[in-house]
Amino acid sequence: MTTLDLTKLPEYLKGQRWFAGKAWPIKHVTVVDHANVAAGPCSMSLAVVEVMYELGQPERYLLPVKTSADGVRDALEDDDCLRALFDLIRDGAQLPSASGRIVGEWIGGPEGLLGLPSPLTVRRMMVEQSNTSVVLGEKVIVKIIRKLEAGVNPEHEVGRFLATRTSFRATPALLGALRLEGAAGATLALAHRFIPNAVDGWKYTLDRLRQERPLGEVFLDEMADLGARLGDLHRAFGSAPPDDAAFAPEPLLQEDLQRWSASIVGELGVTLAEAGRLHTDLEGRRERLIDYAKRLAQVSPSGQKIRIHGDMHLGQVLRSHDQWLIFDFEGEPARSFTARREKYSPLRDVAGMLRSFDYAEATVALEGGAPRGRVGPSRDAFLEGYRKATLGAAFLPSDPAAFDAMLRAFELEKLLYEVRYEMQNRPDWVRIPVEALLRMEESP
Repeated sequence: MTTLDLTKLPEYLKGQRWFAGKAWPIKHVTVVDHANVAAGPCSMSLAVVEVMYELGQPERYLLPVKTSADGVRDALEDDDCLRALFDLIRDGAQLPSASGRIVGEWIGGPEGLLGLPSPLTVRRMMVEQSNTSVVLGEKVIVKIIRKLEAGVNPEHEVGRFLATRTSFRATPALLGALRLEGAAGATLALAHRFIPNAVDGWKYTLDRLRQERPLGEVFLDEMADLGARLGDLHRAFGSAPPDDAAFAPEPLLQEDLQRWSASIVGELGVTLAEAGRLHTDLEGRRERLIDYAKRLAQVSPSGQKIRIHGDMHLGQVLRSHDQWLIFDFEGEPARSFTARREKYSPLRDVAGMLRSFDYAEATVALEGGAPRGRVGPSRDAFLEGYRKATLGAAFLPSDPAAFDAMLRAFELEKLLYEVRYEMQNRPDWVRIPVEALLRMEESP
């Protein structure tokens, strides 16, 4: 193994953009597994280190490292080492590690390799901070996961399910993965088809809202198409056969509705208590808002629980060649892998996208524009597209009143999450979900 000076790792880690523990004193760092990779001009170690803090839970990180005249350095700065990592995936290679093995997996078939140049060009993506992503040959994007979590990685699992067991293709297809098997097991890297010239859905929508005062038919048709794509994704999830335990739809039970309702009621109490100290116009609003959560528990159960996207908003879609693509099935990063893999009502995804329209309009208003009543038409168009694509689907409530009651409850759940997130991360934005809460409380 490349020699790691463990005494220097705390300082090294705190200098990395992807390291999440910068704010906490590190007690010590240990190597829990490692494997050597020697491929052509690249010789490196893939080390999994565990960081123990003075307080709080330990975290694990992937450190691809190599020696240099200056000591140990990040191997991902070396193009040859990035190519070597991709080769492990493409070749379905296996390497022994100290306590397990590294396993490459390629599901892209021969067609996934067509058109790759030789030598493979390497272009680093500069927008990500929590992981390291590179574009290879302008055909494949590889995400090397830095902060590791034990268990089944939902992005890997969902990508493989969609690519191999469904006909859903409105997504950058998963081509392969790199896993560490053994006691320190985790997904280390994922390879997807790269979509050139695609525009982030959030940026695309903001640009359109900045340009258009009243919404035109073209934009509303695009929102309807977006709703239809989400409906298609849910149909793909709902198509899983009964013997696929991770994806097979399950009946929606009264206990599920009661559990989700109780969770929202609890979040409502905590969130309003915290936010009300700074936003006094939230005082006295709890009772009417809590009705939305209570109605969820009173719905007659119909429909199913299925796997969902789990973190649906405009930033999780791409616009390419006049089509919408849905990507990033990682789920909410703050939740555990187990929680992210939980089956849920698909209306939770619908609620997430509806909230994103409000955020887009409010963001344009924060830039100096006045709200122009465009959220309502966008919501209606999106819902129309979703309903058409899911007409008769077994996973949705059969009663329109139940559909509306569930959707409103999940919107409230999302709003409460937004208030907490903005208070912690972007206090200047917290009025966006606060204003939406006030509108919800005042609505009939």
